[in-house]
Amino acid sequence: MAFLKTAETLTLEGIEHLKKMEYKKALNRFTRAKKKKPRDINIISYLSQAQLAVGEAGKAVDTINEAIALDPGNVIHLQLKATYLMKQGKFEDAAPVIEKAIELRPGDVAFLMRGQVDFNLQRYDEAELWFDKALGYDPENPLSNQMKGLVMFNQKKYGDAIPYLEKALAVGNIETIQAIIDDCKEKM
Repeated sequence: MAFLKTAETLTLEGIEHLKKMEYKKALNRFTRAKKKKPRDINIISYLSQAQLAVGEAGKAVDTINEAIALDPGNVIHLQLKATYLMKQGKFEDAAPVIEKAIELRPGDVAFLMRGQVDFNLQRYDEAELWFDKALGYDPENPLSNQMKGLVMFNQKKYGDAIPYLEKALAVGNIETIQAIIDDCKEKM
């Protein structure tokens, strides 16, 4: 009688499977839910996330593009698409998607994502500007502080990197960050 389940029931089951990291089961539920409600942007969004989780990043981009076509002003869908592109190493392709999200709703998440594009392309001056914008929205954001610190580290500004890395470290003792802080102190 599984075929009698509603799209809503399948979606709720899929979400539970995602939470339990049962990605193949989640993918199955969202795929079935989408067949019942092919234009439901929430189902489409969850389906794309499940596709990424099972290693189908290309399919995830195609699927999230469907949601974007149905709701072009949805910043979350643009951020998901950019994330999927970045997971594939397509940073240049991700940049205009993030810039569209920034145009629609500027904020620390979008600025952070845009900075990560430049960071991964080793454009540290540009990345630093984006991380500064993200920190302008939320000066305590651990990831923004970590990324700003990493930019400073890569620019050999070791003394400047330490306060940002320490802020990132304050939310949890992460060995990698501590190792970079120690390296900064040694190089100063």
